[in-house]
Amino acid sequence: MDQMDVSLAGRINVRGDGNVVEDRFSLTASADFAKGGRITLNANPGFRPSAALKDGKTNLTDASQLSGIGNLDDIDVSISKSADILGQACDLTLSTESLGNGGIAGLQVKTNVDKVGDVTLTLAKKGHKAFSGKSKDGEAQASENDACRIDVALPLSDVNADLTGSVNYDLNTQDANLSLGYKNGDVALRLRTSMGSDKSLSHKVNADYSGIEGIGLGLEVNDAGAGKVTVTKDKYSLVVPVSKDGGVDTNNASLRMTWSMDM
Repeated sequence: MDQMDVSLAGRINVRGDGNVVEDRFSLTASADFAKGGRITLNANPGFRPSAALKDGKTNLTDASQLSGIGNLDDIDVSISKSADILGQACDLTLSTESLGNGGIAGLQVKTNVDKVGDVTLTLAKKGHKAFSGKSKDGEAQASENDACRIDVALPLSDVNADLTGSVNYDLNTQDANLSLGYKNGDVALRLRTSMGSDKSLSHKVNADYSGIEGIGLGLEVNDAGAGKVTVTKDKYSLVVPVSKDGGVDTNNASLRMTWSMDM
C-alpha cells in the first residue's frame, strides 16, 4: 500500500433564524493499493459544534455532547478497482457504510457498452447513502429501500453537443428517473422527471448562470412551485428557499462556508 492521504473537511452553516452549526465534519484517509486500486476510509465524529446567536447557547460547553467527538461508529469504507468482467472493461466500487453499526453494503459497476454508452449497475442495501442516487443540499441521503438500479447515459451529444441526458430504473422499487441537460455559453438548464411505482410523476428544473466572473447563480424549482435561489463565491454559498405561495423564506435562508485541510 502506498502513502496514505489524510484530510479533514466540513461546512459551517449560518441560518437565517440565528443558529450556527457545523453541519458537515469528516476525516478522510485514502491510499492506492493492488495495482490501480484505491481504498478510502471516511469517519464522521459524533459531535458537531453549534450555537444559537439569539440566546447565546452552544453545545461547546456541554461535556456530555463534547465527548461525542470520540464516537467513530459512523465509519465508511470504499474500495475501487478496474477489472475485466467477461471481456468488458469495468470500474468497480465496493462500499460499506456505518461499520460501527453493523455495516450497510453497496456495490457499483460502471462500464461502457458499444452502441449504448455509459452504463452503471448499483446494488445497495437500505440506508446506503453514497449509492442512493438522492441528495439534499449537496449531501447524499440514505436510501429508503434496497436498490437494484440501472443507469444509462443517453447519447444525446451525438445529436447536439450541448445536450446531455440519462435514465435510470430501479428493479426493486420500480422507480424511474429521466434527466435532460442543455448548456449554451454561461447558461445551463437541467430537467429531472421522476416516476414512482404508482406511476405518479414529479418534476424539477435547475437553471445556472456563470457569466459573472467568480460568481455562480442558481435557481431550482419543483412542480409545486417551491425551490431555492443559490449564490456561490469560492467556498461560500448563500441559499434562500422560495415558493409561489410563501415568497422568500428568510428564516430558513443560510450562508454556508466549506473548508478542508490536508494533514
